[in-house]
Amino acid sequence: MIRAKAAKTGRTPEEILREALSHAGDRLPWRSSATPPPANPTREELIAMMEAIAARSAARPLADPRSIDEIIGYDDFGLPR
Repeated sequence: MIRAKAAKTGRTPEEILREALSHAGDRLPWRSSATPPPANPTREELIAMMEAIAARSAARPLADPRSIDEIIGYDDFGLPR
């Protein structure tokens, strides 16, 4: 597909690919959802950013209520079941 477009437009496949990748962030919502960090954050700003990440992580729903050992399959003695 890239070669066909390159042949039509007279550009190289590398140019076509670079252009497509440069515009990919415009269409991918998760690429633009995060706010960029400050250039030189203070200690307090870093702590605040980490606390915000921890709060978002803690607010996520529990995907599997089993314990880690139950998911992996170990018994009470640490041996595989």
